[in-house]
Amino acid sequence: MGVEPTGCHYTKDCNVMGEILLSRYDVFKKSMEVAEGAEAKTHITTNLNAYELETHYGGRIRSRLREMFNLISFDHSSADKRKQHKC
Repeated sequence: MGVEPTGCHYTKDCNVMGEILLSRYDVFKKSMEVAEGAEAKTHITTNLNAYELETHYGGRIRSRLREMFNLISFDHSSADKRKQHKC
């Protein structure tokens, strides 16, 4: 999340990821109304911090992210797992 290009719909710029997240939020809220614990699952990864997410997607999306997601963060000194295993 945060590296996708801006889309275009009839010459109007469109934040596709923002629209996807808003629709997933609607699904998330509806599933919470139906049965506690039967929530919809959405997973994202990003290198952006909270301030960068709000700058890129806006406050509305950032507040939805807080409600929908559990944050798992890694310290800057953590080893990059992509570089440890070579086949």
